[in-house]
Amino acid sequence: MPIKAVVFDLDDTLYPEKDYVMSGFSAVAEYAQAALKIERAKSELVKLFENSRAGVFDRFAKAHGFDEETAKRLTELYREHMPKLRLSDEVKQTLVKLRDVGYKLGIITDGRPQGQRNKITALGLTELTDEIIITDELGGAEFRKPHPKAFELMCERLNITPEQMLYVGDNPQKDFAIKQRLPVLTARAEVDNNGLYADSEYLYGIRPDYEIRSVGELDKLLK
Repeated sequence: MPIKAVVFDLDDTLYPEKDYVMSGFSAVAEYAQAALKIERAKSELVKLFENSRAGVFDRFAKAHGFDEETAKRLTELYREHMPKLRLSDEVKQTLVKLRDVGYKLGIITDGRPQGQRNKITALGLTELTDEIIITDELGGAEFRKPHPKAFELMCERLNITPEQMLYVGDNPQKDFAIKQRLPVLTARAEVDNNGLYADSEYLYGIRPDYEIRSVGELDKLLK
């Protein structure tokens, strides 16, 4: 059955998620310097993140003798900031080309809705795609990938069957195990081979149908 729609993951598929992390650290660092009088906060946050992605702002606040409320405020600033992001020319041109030749385009992404919406706005993706689904908006984190609800809803909205969808993602722990529930074709493509989940194991051992070096190779794959 021919593919009629190409649906994408967001983070580390359409843009490097580390760009978002660095943008968030910049926003927090500006606040830390102005309100907490901490110099060189961004480099400190980056170092903490490189050591471990868990509890970065808790560890940062604790190192400077601040309480949990301060750590919570820093976390909120990070999650709510409007990021400075851009699509690469390759990704943008690929989306435009796919749409021009008749493919419907969508995005299915996990994550806190406000943060994901801010990323989508910053990247200009609303204008470049037909449908966007943030799984947490479907009723909470329980509907995150590989739960089938978002995929079924995307099929309904795009008027396609699961067999007519190609889902393009990067995260082995989330993006390809949908095949256990629905006959969706999948492809692994990363904008950064050093993405945050590049070395993760495949959930249930389910591998993608295709592996490509970048989103820009989709036009060749679909021919």
